[in-house]
Amino acid sequence: MKEYTAYDLENAIMKAQQIEDDLQTFYKYHGDAKYPMTEDEVGNTILGLMMIAKMRFWELNDMHARVFELNEYCTDPVKLEARDNFFKVKKGKK
Repeated sequence: MKEYTAYDLENAIMKAQQIEDDLQTFYKYHGDAKYPMTEDEVGNTILGLMMIAKMRFWELNDMHARVFELNEYCTDPVKLEARDNFFKVKKGKK
């Protein structure tokens, strides 16, 4: 498993924000191209951009959890015990 640093996390944040540039490029191309995009091309482009954004944010969340040792990457026994106790209490309150 790769070890990530705060620098890697910062790069992932910047990468996730690129969706704005991607959408702006799509908007300009669709509006300014000599021949308009077909409905299928527009739909496929939007679906592709949505999937890329989803992957970028998954990577960002996963890297955040690894850098700060959260969720399944937690190795601190005190935090693990506190988390287990928290979820035991929450389950019993239904």
